[in-house]
Amino acid sequence: MKATTRSRKAARVKMRDIAASPSKLARPKILVCSSGKGGSGKTCLTRNLAVFAAHAGLRVATIDLDPQRGLTNWYAVRPDEAVNIPNVAIPLSRLQEAMHQAEALGKLDLLVIDTPPGVDASPVEMRHLLLLADFVLVPTGQGAGDLRSVVEWMAFIRREQRPSAFVLNLTMRSAGSFDRAKQRLIEAGDLCPFDIRLYESIRVSDEIGLGVAEMKGANGLSDVRGVFTFAMHALGMKVSVDV
Repeated sequence: MKATTRSRKAARVKMRDIAASPSKLARPKILVCSSGKGGSGKTCLTRNLAVFAAHAGLRVATIDLDPQRGLTNWYAVRPDEAVNIPNVAIPLSRLQEAMHQAEALGKLDLLVIDTPPGVDASPVEMRHLLLLADFVLVPTGQGAGDLRSVVEWMAFIRREQRPSAFVLNLTMRSAGSFDRAKQRLIEAGDLCPFDIRLYESIRVSDEIGLGVAEMKGANGLSDVRGVFTFAMHALGMKVSVDV
């Protein structure tokens, strides 16, 4: 993340002003899924947590800040009869516009935000988003390359003093790298006690526009439920999960 000292100070001042405004009292909780590396499963995590939230009775919407539009493409094939979850698709460079569009959706309990795999292109906006976030989930695979990237990204998040945790995603628990990854992540920050395993149902859910919570007998349901419960606790939201 390369930005001038002046731009960093300006970002902080601007977000302090927003935080102090009365409208913040009524705004939804903001959960950001962010990673310094592509292929970590950010979009998978975003959509599945949003689906869980909707089925738990929360008024939830998503924001797709990733120019690859994986989340928005998922919405494009979502069945008409599936529970409605509004989505705003705008590049990270236009973050303020994205937040205004989300506000126009009406009263929400939760916003789940998917971010680009690389955040260097819009460092000021990324700082704005982190300062708005009530909690940041940093998904990662268990490979050495994944870990190097997210550990560096988590260091930046912690310097910004944002509440956050890693989530091991698309895992293979039988591999020795799984335990090594857990140890490395615990050394670098907080780690969600639940991981999401590499199941075929996770891939299929993307193709058919559903979350695993909406697929009968889907593998991975208990994994996602665990991460969702962890995230809701971190956000201070009391939610009954019956899915």
